[in-house]
Amino acid sequence: MGHLTWSENTRCIVFMILAMAGFAIEDAVIKQLSLDMPISQVLMMIGAGGLTVFSLLSVALRHNPFQPVVLKPWFVIRTACELASAILFVCAIVYASLSASSAILQATPVAVALGGSLFLKQAVSLRQWMIIGLGFLGVVLVIQPGTDGFAPATLWAVLGVVFLATRDLVTRWLSVSVAPLTVSFWAFFALWLAGLVTVPLFGKFVALESHHWALWGLSSVAGAGAYWSVVLATRGGDVAVVAPFRYSRLVFALVLAVVFFDETLSIPMLVGSALIVGSGLLTIRRKRTA
Repeated sequence: MGHLTWSENTRCIVFMILAMAGFAIEDAVIKQLSLDMPISQVLMMIGAGGLTVFSLLSVALRHNPFQPVVLKPWFVIRTACELASAILFVCAIVYASLSASSAILQATPVAVALGGSLFLKQAVSLRQWMIIGLGFLGVVLVIQPGTDGFAPATLWAVLGVVFLATRDLVTRWLSVSVAPLTVSFWAFFALWLAGLVTVPLFGKFVALESHHWALWGLSSVAGAGAYWSVVLATRGGDVAVVAPFRYSRLVFALVLAVVFFDETLSIPMLVGSALIVGSGLLTIRRKRTA
């Protein structure tokens, strides 16, 4: 751990775990709200909640999220990828399952590694290709094509991973640093905009009842808290120690899926999830030792 103290790593790990729990709760709320209302309305509600929180934070911290950088082509592309991935992932957890969609989402680091080799001309060894193959084998096991357990809607999650990986590659390629508060603000704007552009696809909005407002409040706190916790988790600590705890999101998602949505976790799905997480951990370790 070098000069870093154990207490610093512990603090960052705690924030990372809190962030992943927040994201998992936000996903579960989205699935629950979608039982009563169209996806477009859910997306706009979740986006509006996050925008409200980060607008208040911006005022409190005297931060201006409307900086010139947000008009740069690369930032616009990044935001567009956020928008597309939000629509696709929400469709996946609504029409397929929270557990399978969350497992597939964990393949993003592996997809980034693949994209880096194909589009950024990064050198990839045989071992690295094996790690990438392991991750995508896990995705196939989670999806279970050609079996009774196959849900076509899980393919939306796969496509969502493509856009998330593209987002990360664009940011990495340009190596541009933007204030985390600005990134978070526009990420929730993308979520709200995703709801707006999909209104014609998912039907009329419904009137909100008291439990809808309660869920919306929970999601706003959990989602915004998750984004902020990720920032705190990545501002210190040893990356090799802290980064693997991103996969705790899958654990939280599986528990929520089983407890609240009565989802069944099949053996292929669990094995596939393990392969995805394993390949991701190996990818993180490889970046650390490179």
